[in-house]
Amino acid sequence: MAGIRPITEKFLENNYLFALQFREGFVFGRVIRRRICQYKPWPLIDATGAAVDIDPSSHQAELRFRDPRNPSNDLLYLSSTTNAGLPWFFHGAFGLKPQQVNMYIRYPEGETIPGKFPAVDPIRPMSGDDISPLNSLVSPYETPTDYHEVVITPLQHISAEYYNKDPERTHQPVLNILFCLYWVQLFRETTHPELIAGIAARRYKATFLTAGFGDCPEGIGAQMMEDWKVKPILLDEAMTLGGRL
Repeated sequence: MAGIRPITEKFLENNYLFALQFREGFVFGRVIRRRICQYKPWPLIDATGAAVDIDPSSHQAELRFRDPRNPSNDLLYLSSTTNAGLPWFFHGAFGLKPQQVNMYIRYPEGETIPGKFPAVDPIRPMSGDDISPLNSLVSPYETPTDYHEVVITPLQHISAEYYNKDPERTHQPVLNILFCLYWVQLFRETTHPELIAGIAARRYKATFLTAGFGDCPEGIGAQMMEDWKVKPILLDEAMTLGGRL
């Protein structure tokens, strides 16, 4: 589909610059190191580790992405704001099969599903709404795409609901969970004003990411702002740092 790219083409390399948008504004930095994390195949399981099969024309309530070997572990949860002295976060996507299954991401878990048309009613996973769902047509199992490009920041759980569109057969969703884990250096207004301004004004090549996914960035939160030692700022404000416009 035009405009949709494999998520691997969006992964950042070491020393790449980025701007990460939160609800309050942007933080700026560069990748110090990274690790690609993949779980394939990942069959849908419940909180006990039992396989989840979805009946024909039926809905599956919200579930986390748990480790089948130890279901108490959430694969995509970062329990600390930093690691080895550096801020860190996940960036990636999901591939899905079979084609009869729709997937509806909730991030953070329990929150409203983003990505709908502004003028339509909320997306209803229980009804299998075909309003921006994730499925194998837009994010194939073998090649997860940026159709739902997700940035998972620390201390946040992500989950999903599912709907089996097949009116005759039971299906178990199987995912290709493909993420890159970044350890980063964040720039501060007091130490890197010209670099921040250059990224904001697009004078330097940098990737712009959104915390969460969809149309509404997530908030940074007081704990992460304290531990990351940065305060998000607006792009217009960032462009004026260092005395340049």
